[in-house]
Amino acid sequence: MLRVALGRIAALIPLLIVASFAAFLLLQLTSTDPATVRLGDTATDEAYAAFRHDIGVDRPVLVQYGSWLAGAVRGDLGVSWTSSTPVTELLATRLPVTLSITVGALVVGLVIGIPAGIAAGIRAGRSTDSLMTGGASLGQAVPSFWLALMLVAYVAMKTPLFPATGYVSIGDGGVGDWLRSIALPSFALGAAAAGAFARQTRAGYVRVLHEPYIRTAVAGGLDRRRILWRTALRNAAVPVVTTVAGQAAVLVGGAVIIEQVFALPGLGQLVLNAIRNGDMPIVLGFVAMMALLMALIQFLLDLAYALVDPRVRAA
Repeated sequence: MLRVALGRIAALIPLLIVASFAAFLLLQLTSTDPATVRLGDTATDEAYAAFRHDIGVDRPVLVQYGSWLAGAVRGDLGVSWTSSTPVTELLATRLPVTLSITVGALVVGLVIGIPAGIAAGIRAGRSTDSLMTGGASLGQAVPSFWLALMLVAYVAMKTPLFPATGYVSIGDGGVGDWLRSIALPSFALGAAAAGAFARQTRAGYVRVLHEPYIRTAVAGGLDRRRILWRTALRNAAVPVVTTVAGQAAVLVGGAVIIEQVFALPGLGQLVLNAIRNGDMPIVLGFVAMMALLMALIQFLLDLAYALVDPRVRAA
């Protein structure tokens, strides 16, 4: 497993370089002047030039990127051009909000999708299968931002149990208030994931239940529940693990939009404001953090494979 971890770290380096350089070039194409954003429209030309020199945007493009990359390797992501706050501090402050709704959405997807997929797979071809499959397709088809707006309008505005906006951390309001503040965003974000998990679990069960060893176990008189919930579930879980890893990456990106609907102070709000203001250190720091998260997700995927499939451990 140590070899896998080192391999993931090695693969992260070119990923970080390519992703951050692409974001860097895209920001170069925008017409936003960080000096104007920071100093306003009434500053002198000398003040604008001095600020651009201080943040280094008057240097060649490759020199600017090389300077940022050298700092990123040391763990220094720079300072925000608009607030003069270290980027690592800004990201660390906003990350718990984004992770809370992302993990919450993943839990919603697993709790709803896996049982629905099992029920559909066991009863393949029956009315239950059609109902579950239709529900999964609907969950994947409904845009998460539209569902979020509906939840705000018809749930949050109708009952005081769930807030329409805002985030409460565990330290400020306890576990109960924290769960209430992320419940609706997590459900809006996790509905599509639930549909994906249900469809993948259903397909895995249908495939596994037609395998010769399952038919042999049934013919041998083994308990049906043992076959369905231990043997079949374990073998059907392998492709589901891959889907979970893929959906985790999608959910992190989708959280950016959901945070806007519920006015959550997460990474999405921070990065969108940074793009609007041309605050390159924040955008590049966000890209670096996302690259690290994707590498971590892939590493956890490898661990999950080893737990589900003994053949992976043997290899």
